[in-house]
Amino acid sequence: MNVPGFIARRYLFSKKSRNVINIISGISMFVVACVTASMICIMSAFNGIEELVEGLFTTFDADISITPAKGKSMVFSEDTLDLIAAVQYVEQTSQIIEDDAIFRYQGNPTVAKILGVDSAYASITQIQSKIVNGEYQISSSGTSFATLGYGIKTELWLSNPTDISSQLLSVSTPIRGKKLSKYREKALNTEAISVSGIFSVNAELDVKYVIVPIHFARNILGYSSTEMSRLDISVDADENMLEVKKELQSLLGENFKVLTRQDKNAFVHQTNQSEKWATFLILTFILVIAAFNVLASLTMLIIEKRADIDLLRSIGMTKSKIRKIFTFQGVAINAIGAFIGLLIGLGLCLLQIQFGLIELPDSVVPSYPISIKLEDILLVIVTVMAIGSVFSLLMVRYLVRRFTH
Repeated sequence: MNVPGFIARRYLFSKKSRNVINIISGISMFVVACVTASMICIMSAFNGIEELVEGLFTTFDADISITPAKGKSMVFSEDTLDLIAAVQYVEQTSQIIEDDAIFRYQGNPTVAKILGVDSAYASITQIQSKIVNGEYQISSSGTSFATLGYGIKTELWLSNPTDISSQLLSVSTPIRGKKLSKYREKALNTEAISVSGIFSVNAELDVKYVIVPIHFARNILGYSSTEMSRLDISVDADENMLEVKKELQSLLGENFKVLTRQDKNAFVHQTNQSEKWATFLILTFILVIAAFNVLASLTMLIIEKRADIDLLRSIGMTKSKIRKIFTFQGVAINAIGAFIGLLIGLGLCLLQIQFGLIELPDSVVPSYPISIKLEDILLVIVTVMAIGSVFSLLMVRYLVRRFTH
């Protein structure tokens, strides 16, 4: 005679014992739910930080940049520029010159990067969205203009008049081949340029760059008309960047480096990813500890039902079916806990996104950034269910063998 599983389940989990089981199971579910919610919240928080950092750096970083493998400058022929522009998925190219310069305003000096750009630069970056005073303009009617960071404005003691273009900066750069220690002021090229606008991105970039027309930068730095520090490229979609990078590297050879936006900020991305997965592993370890709480519940349940299990065994129920009943109980605890934790985690993340419950005063964003990603949610659920199921299966197999005849 073989006892059906559903009859055995109702017998084992009778009304008298269900209250105790529910209390034990409820505690186990609560622990699993807390860990699951924590995993989702922390993974989403790291995603938000990564997107925030990427958003800050994309103001100046194009999708792809080509730089010389050696030295500070390079020269591309018109034919080579045409070949680069013809690569599939390449939308625009922009020639850039970047070097150190001394800036003065009414006797106040500071050292920063002069960033010479062409007319396409505004189209492949987000610089125009970061203007906080004046406007982004590099030339008009043959007149050159500079757009500088808010930190440089502060260091130079520039005011904020309505007509910001009335303020003139003095720009000085070393003349190639002349030593400053020997020639002093004669070793410098110096020109004046009007200020068109002030940008603000973050504390690092705001004290780093002054944007000027590329012909102004070439003239003051002594570069030729075809010389540049790098060539910035915009790609029609992020998923095509690696393909474009590979094709450009093959086209240009080893004398040039082709870098994506993530390559240029590799340390920031790697640090954030390392912290994210290290935290995930720590929470996974906590989840393993929480799984022992579920195992304790199953152990107490099997010990309590030892006499009932023996009775069912005597009337023909197999050990396999008994194991399935208790394994199902353990998996159900994990599944319900994971589902509750999922709802709690997503709820907290959505509240933070909508209302900014955790604020970040004096920061670049008003509240802690959160970004929910489907792949992270699936990873958390799979991890919780896998650990809970494996532990339940192994523990039940051992306990049934240990406490049944």
